[in-house]
Amino acid sequence: MIKDHLKPLLFIFTLLLTFQVWAQTVADDKKAHDAMNAFLDAEKHKLTEDYSRAVTLYRKTLEIDPAYDPAMYELSRLLIYQQNYSEALLWMEKAWNLDPNNKWYGLLLVDLYRNNYQIKEASGVMEKLMALEPNNTDYLLTASGFFSMLENYGKAQDCLLKIESIDGISEKSRLQMKNLYLQQKEFDKAVNTMIELSDAFPYEEKYCSMIAEMYMQAQKTEEALRWYEKVLKINPNNPYIQITLADYYAKLNNTDKAFEYLKEGYSNPSLDIDTKVQILANYLESGKYQDALKSRTHELARILVGTHPDSPKSHAIYGDILFNDSLYAEAAVEFEKVIILDSTHFAVWNQLLYSLSMTQENEKAASFSLRAMEQFPEMEFPYYVNALANFQLGNYPQIISSLEQGLYFVVNQDLKEQFYMLLGDACHEQGEAEKAYMNYEKCLEINPENAFVLNNYAYYLSLENRELERAEQMAKKAVELSPNENNLDTYGWVLFQLGKYELALNYIQQSMEQAGNPSAVILEHMGDVYWKLGDGKQARHYWKKAKKAGGVSKELEGKLKDN
Repeated sequence: MIKDHLKPLLFIFTLLLTFQVWAQTVADDKKAHDAMNAFLDAEKHKLTEDYSRAVTLYRKTLEIDPAYDPAMYELSRLLIYQQNYSEALLWMEKAWNLDPNNKWYGLLLVDLYRNNYQIKEASGVMEKLMALEPNNTDYLLTASGFFSMLENYGKAQDCLLKIESIDGISEKSRLQMKNLYLQQKEFDKAVNTMIELSDAFPYEEKYCSMIAEMYMQAQKTEEALRWYEKVLKINPNNPYIQITLADYYAKLNNTDKAFEYLKEGYSNPSLDIDTKVQILANYLESGKYQDALKSRTHELARILVGTHPDSPKSHAIYGDILFNDSLYAEAAVEFEKVIILDSTHFAVWNQLLYSLSMTQENEKAASFSLRAMEQFPEMEFPYYVNALANFQLGNYPQIISSLEQGLYFVVNQDLKEQFYMLLGDACHEQGEAEKAYMNYEKCLEINPENAFVLNNYAYYLSLENRELERAEQMAKKAVELSPNENNLDTYGWVLFQLGKYELALNYIQQSMEQAGNPSAVILEHMGDVYWKLGDGKQARHYWKKAKKAGGVSKELEGKLKDN
């Protein structure tokens, strides 16, 4: 009877248990479904590069299912993109713990450990990855590097030897093995490792170069030379080894041999222009460019432009060398060639204009500076050069136009002073006296001791017989600043205009002594002073000398005719 009562109870209990299992299964299915939907939504936003929203949805996935390791992996990748490395590492550690057979999890975790300098942890993950794929040489190479950093040289070498048992001797294994030996200060083993690599690939010249460089660093120059020469046997036209041998002999102070190899390298069109330019630039900056080596430097530069005639860089560096040696005419030729090939660099225009000014090639200077003004309208120097060139050519309207345009861009006060000075002179030559004086005033505001402007300003005022007291002050100051023949004559002439004839005679005499071979103007002034002092004989004497010296003014002709 008891058993009969228990049967319904047992049935009910079994029914309840089944219901709970079913309910749990339904709940698990819903969780998995919701997690999957959130993950897929995250993937869609990642594909459209809406990374912020993708991160939110990956986090939502993990809230639904904290063990959803694909979401951990993808979230970690996006956190790395956002440079949130610490959180990315936490998620990858969780993902790897959940699925230690997933190599993509392991590889990303290795990268994060390496970037966080957790080399021991990174090597541990690599060992597990190698257990999954024992013959993966990339894993072995990476692991070797980690073991080397941990100074576990035995394990590091074992990995490299296993690589070679799979792939044979290779560059990737031997270079790491070489570094491994050098790290242990075992030079002989390191170099032998590379020699074995060279023996395995006897026609690969770069391995010979590496061995030579190792010997050079160890100061074993004879062994180094043997391997450098081996490179040349493999490839006699290797321009880089020619340059390397030049450096080799330079270190041995065998400058003649070094120069011969350097010329061979420079003559070799296979050596790129950038390398040649850099070598020559280093050569100049290193202090080797002394008077005794100038001819060699010029020779190298000529070889450079001969080998690369269509490269603006070759002409630019040759121009720089000539410019630095004050060979402005030759430098201008090179800078012109640069501009024909590439006119976009103002520094080259600047050097060209300066060179043309220094050689007084006024027609070219006027033409090129005008082009520079059009191409670089905010640069001040072309306006100045254009004004100087046109001043020599007597083209005063162009001077005034250039200087007035350029003044909008001049920042440097010293240059602005020169602008106003030239503008004053040009305006006076054009008969615009008031405009000239206005510019002289602006010039003197910048530099009250500009002797050239003080002299010209005073002289022009004296010719007009106006503001003579001020003219006297300016002329006197010009003489104090610079007692040259022009300033002395001007001061004498202003004194003459003021009726101070004895003083005028004194300064004009000093001007004549300074000149040695005085101009017609100074001689005529001397005659005028003597005339005012009542000495007609001396006056006529100097007027005649003035005419003989080239004086052609109507006033001078009148003085000689009437007196």
